[in-house]
Amino acid sequence: MRPGEKVQMIGYITQNHYLAGKSCSRLESLLGFKAGRLSGGWALLALTQLPKPDDFEFRGYSYLSGGMEKGHDSALSSGKTMEVKLKDGNFDLAKLKAAIIKNTFSVSGSKRLVRVVPKDPPSGNKDYPPGLGVPQWELIRKLGFVVLGIMEPGGTKWVS
Repeated sequence: MRPGEKVQMIGYITQNHYLAGKSCSRLESLLGFKAGRLSGGWALLALTQLPKPDDFEFRGYSYLSGGMEKGHDSALSSGKTMEVKLKDGNFDLAKLKAAIIKNTFSVSGSKRLVRVVPKDPPSGNKDYPPGLGVPQWELIRKLGFVVLGIMEPGGTKWVS
């Protein structure tokens, strides 16, 4: 990936203001990456369009690894994602998603929806311990992103 490149992806997203100005180690803690996961470098991508209700699922906060309570520990996990728990609780997901899209999501400014993509591929579920609680949603359909910048390995040089 290079700055300015346009890509299509699925995966976890959050809002830019939770990440702006944070060190690699702080990002790992916030988002739920194991320590050192971003040391090989990473890219910051921004959505170029707002998701539609069928494009994403609720995953709660990053302390819900995989969007599940104790999801990082399959022996203790309930196995139900935040989306499923909302459905089970008879919440009107269409209404909730419409409100989130209208009031929370943005493709510009501090509420801009972004994704952190480590350069190195994951080595398994142990790469994703619970984070410190930033809101997260999971894109389940590929949407367009633009690469805002790349953090070089070691976390000291930002290329935009």
